[in-house]
Amino acid sequence: MDGVTELAKLFKDRENKIYMGPQVGEVISPPPNIQVKLGEKIILTKDNLVIAAHVLYEYSREININGNISTTDESGSITLKLSTPQTYTVVTGKENAKTTITGTMTYTDTLKKGDKVILIPATNEQLYFLVDKAVVL
Repeated sequence: MDGVTELAKLFKDRENKIYMGPQVGEVISPPPNIQVKLGEKIILTKDNLVIAAHVLYEYSREININGNISTTDESGSITLKLSTPQTYTVVTGKENAKTTITGTMTYTDTLKKGDKVILIPATNEQLYFLVDKAVVL
């Protein structure tokens, strides 16, 4: 093999694969035994997927909401949770107050058959990151 051919072979061996970028798949079976169709021939299973937690059933997050709370008309009641909860009745006028709500938010849905999902392939294209549900308008 001459020097030019050998150099060309070395360059060819070092070629990087073309990065495929994000792709859209379709859920054909929901979690926990998830299957996602990618194109016409590829079926990804939970062994091939790293799934974002927020798309799964019963995923929980702590929340803290700060803002204003007010009554919408001139009657009703407001319950304040102190050491002992107290309920106040609004007789006349509207009430308006700053409030903080803390707690846990739990998702009660998950991916369903037919949902489109955003997939990002790892460089080896054997593992895919399912990052979110996709919405096509």
